[in-house]
Amino acid sequence: MSKVSEYWHGIPRKDIPWYPTVDKNKCIGCGLCFVTCGRNVYEIKNGKADVVNPYNCLVGCTTCETVCPVGAISFPDKELIHKIEKEYAILRVVQEERKKKGTKLELSKARSEAEKIVSQSPHRAEFVIAGHILEKDIPKKLLDLVSQCSCDIVNFKLETPSLKVCFDEKAPSSATFTLVSQKFEDVTECVEKIDKLLEQNNVVVVEHKKIS
Repeated sequence: MSKVSEYWHGIPRKDIPWYPTVDKNKCIGCGLCFVTCGRNVYEIKNGKADVVNPYNCLVGCTTCETVCPVGAISFPDKELIHKIEKEYAILRVVQEERKKKGTKLELSKARSEAEKIVSQSPHRAEFVIAGHILEKDIPKKLLDLVSQCSCDIVNFKLETPSLKVCFDEKAPSSATFTLVSQKFEDVTECVEKIDKLLEQNNVVVVEHKKIS
């Protein structure tokens, strides 16, 4: 249970006599009020519901009265609350609380939208390439490129017929690697730079896919 406030819209909670009363003659000790109330207002003692924390009750709430199967629970007349609202000019306080809550909700909504955009942005990209990868010194060029942005290349795997054949006979090699963002940012710009680098070196991009 979250901490129960000692105030209700700026009014000391103990100045508001709003809490349930249990008719012990009617109560059958079913425990429905005890289970339903999320503010620990009730305990079951000697087979009967007992109001042990009356000021934990939420002002205006009558849920336990509604669910009681034998009508053993009652509350003060709601005019009591209306009288207190007028006496303390509570609507002015509520207006300020409403503004604060509205601002908080707007900030929360903006944060959720930002998180949604981030979650949909690609933060990784997997590449499959083929060409004269060693002869063109592609690993070194890729390293130089990603060092200029907040990305890194991981799981770089190179396959070649043999080093001798690769250099002497210019046999093509193939490689796979994954581009990852180090700051959980969109890697699209870096992917475009890698595509351009590979194209300039006549290395074919067999496949690449962005992953969020």
